[in-house]
Amino acid sequence: MPRSYSTPSFPRSRRTSQPARAEQAPLQGVWQRYERALKLGDAEALAGNRIEAERYYQLAEHYLRSVNGRAA
Repeated sequence: MPRSYSTPSFPRSRRTSQPARAEQAPLQGVWQRYERALKLGDAEALAGNRIEAERYYQLAEHYLRSVNGRAA
């Protein structure tokens, strides 16, 4: 006989969809990652590695867009 699994019966108010949880997620650490990516980009630029520097700068820009997108 196949087993039937039931979902827990939480009150309706406690059930949230995945996007709602993502919006509530704190932005803790994003600024630190942004600043770290900028520092790594600067270090690579000083070392003469333009390609890696650009990669880190693009990563920093990604973090900045993430923060601005969630704040709006």
